[in-house]
Amino acid sequence: MNIGLDARKLGDGGIGTYIRNLVAALRRLPGERRFVAFVDPRDSGVLDTTGESSGCPPLRPLAEVVVRAAKYSILEHFVVARAARRAAVDLFHAPHYTLPLGWTGPAVVTIHDLTHVRLGNYFPAGAAAYARIVAGAAARRARLVIAVSEHAKSDVVRMLGIPAPRVRVVPNGVSPHFRGRSSADVARFARERSLPTDYLLYVGARKRHKNLQLLLRALALMKPESRPPLVLSGSPWRPTEPLARLAQQLGLATLVHFAGPSLDDRELSCLYSGAALYVHPSLAEGFGLPPLEAMACGVPVLASSSGSLPEVLGDAATLLDPTDLGVWAEEISALLTDQARRAPMIRRGIERARGFTWERTATLTLEVYEQALAGT
Repeated sequence: MNIGLDARKLGDGGIGTYIRNLVAALRRLPGERRFVAFVDPRDSGVLDTTGESSGCPPLRPLAEVVVRAAKYSILEHFVVARAARRAAVDLFHAPHYTLPLGWTGPAVVTIHDLTHVRLGNYFPAGAAAYARIVAGAAARRARLVIAVSEHAKSDVVRMLGIPAPRVRVVPNGVSPHFRGRSSADVARFARERSLPTDYLLYVGARKRHKNLQLLLRALALMKPESRPPLVLSGSPWRPTEPLARLAQQLGLATLVHFAGPSLDDRELSCLYSGAALYVHPSLAEGFGLPPLEAMACGVPVLASSSGSLPEVLGDAATLLDPTDLGVWAEEISALLTDQARRAPMIRRGIERARGFTWERTATLTLEVYEQALAGT
């Protein structure tokens, strides 16, 4: 079996995490198969240095093909397809909903979410139509579609009109690097990044549907002396950004800190481990990996009851209506101080996260490849 994977989105947040971990886990599985990764020139060699870990089976060789075609461009539909044909792949896996039009062989496509369609008014004009058209075309042309949750599957079936038997649910995994770090490691990381202690933490994109304005407004409702600092992953926001302006208007600008860019898994696990509470108020998620990673690091999680989050987090998190501002303010205060609630949440969270592994993701994905090639 010769499997081609489009790995050009290695630097794209959650999809990049999916590609890196899936490819590494697939390369550890036994059996005779060859994997070819199609990568952007900037990412040449990255996958060969990803996934090596002591105590894990060695990684099988990976063939890498550099392709020069921008994401979401007309060119990618022909350049990537031509590269796949030259590599003689038996099956092409598009780990995002862009499946090259020039590829006519067997294919599998992963659709992580249809947030652009579900919440079209939260995105630039035309984004919803583009997502529906491109994702729909990819899903119809692929032999099988991978959805990362039952919630995502229901959206694919309902919004794109794909028959349910052609959609397979394959959950994401949590890397074994995510575990509670020592106080010394956490303190060292905090010093390097100039971070406070006992902070609220959010990890991920700051797009409108992530609902971060709710966190700021919830903090503003709390008594000033009881407000915890809020740490966001990524680089500092620009003063002109809506969230920055809102924080300034609410008098919270000095309360917000930024972890900085380019965090590897070890650094990210230190960031999680230093948090007093992880918060995830998103209005829509196809999966929701950061809350699970926080759980794996022994941090209690307060999350939205929307999208896939109840399915993924189960009873290990406290789930709230993402529009109920007052309840969020109350629960943040309560979960920062109520040890009787925090301790069992931490235990349940660690156990919940253990159920999601990239080895399982890879095993189920390989089954989808085999079914697609067999036409079942």
